[in-house]
Amino acid sequence: MKIIILLATLLVATTTAAQTSEKSDKLDIKKLEDKYWSAKDDDYSVVQNRAFTKGKRFYIYGSAGIPINDPYSTGQVYNTAVGYYFTEKWGAEVSYLSASLYDNDATETFVKQHKTVPDHNRFTQMVSANVNFVPLYAKMSFLDRKVIYFDMGLSAGLGQTTYEIVNDTGNITSTALSGNIALFQHYFFSEHFAVRLDFKNFFTSEDKQRYRVQGLTRDPKLPGGTVNDTLLTGGVTFWY
Repeated sequence: MKIIILLATLLVATTTAAQTSEKSDKLDIKKLEDKYWSAKDDDYSVVQNRAFTKGKRFYIYGSAGIPINDPYSTGQVYNTAVGYYFTEKWGAEVSYLSASLYDNDATETFVKQHKTVPDHNRFTQMVSANVNFVPLYAKMSFLDRKVIYFDMGLSAGLGQTTYEIVNDTGNITSTALSGNIALFQHYFFSEHFAVRLDFKNFFTSEDKQRYRVQGLTRDPKLPGGTVNDTLLTGGVTFWY
């Protein structure tokens, strides 16, 4: 009789332990959803644990770079901007871009060979208002020693471009409406500082004119057209 009671006790204990183990091993889907997903009607979106946020913050940006598609000029470009992010994805900024350009090697060779300057314009500055959209946010490991947080976005806007028509009697300064679009990336290093890289394109409808005007018996004006300037810049963003 004692043996039967002992076996029954062991059976009950084993069954209770198995049920407890099964209950503890069962995945709680509700807790998982609450932790990693947020419900929006019938859809779900990922809630990321962002180390550095942009939403509802002002920033100042300063950078320098080079033109990469100007067939006549080379030099440096400088950009300053102030902006504000309404959310993590959407922001707006006002940007001022200036350039210090001079003849590149191809233009200098042309001048030596032909004793004249090719007909061309030269970008000097641009003021624009832009909208920023940041759809990508991620983090990566650097040599398994440091995690780098970064995002990637698009910027587009309208502004006014100032350019010079290169002329033998003195360059002619002119302005025109321009549109711009840029691909940019932030690499965050702290709550207040990030390195930003910009690949910027802007498009301007410019007037054109022959370089040498004196002694011409024909109209010095040339057919105008849309000019695409492409710049690569890098700098630092300071976040308030």
